[in-house]
Amino acid sequence: MPDIAIDEAHRIVARGRQAAKDVGLNAVFAILDRGANLVTFSRMDDAWLASNELALAKARASVMFRMPSESLNAPLQLGAPTPHFDHVHAGGLLLMGGGLPIFDADGALTGALGVSGGTPEQDAALARAAVA
Repeated sequence: MPDIAIDEAHRIVARGRQAAKDVGLNAVFAILDRGANLVTFSRMDDAWLASNELALAKARASVMFRMPSESLNAPLQLGAPTPHFDHVHAGGLLLMGGGLPIFDADGALTGALGVSGGTPEQDAALARAAVA
């Protein structure tokens, strides 16, 4: 299984930055390889500083589970155990919209994108636009 190439990572980030600009958001984009190592990182001017860690945590969740981070966010029920992580710490995972795994043409995982800068729904939309 190959890791995502740097040129492809840059193209994904460029599409994401354009999509964010189109909707008036300042966002952060992080792309990890299939081993959860940072490949590229981009923070738009005036993006929230907290978004740096949030984007990384969303990408990490997506690459580790090979699915969109929002798919891992099961609804909480009072009195029931919580079956997932819902916090960020060094090396943590964030299970809300904005993380997408990246697959090659053969369906092999090559990495993941994490986006932060808006609501989880906005971040997920930016991630989908970037990876499309």
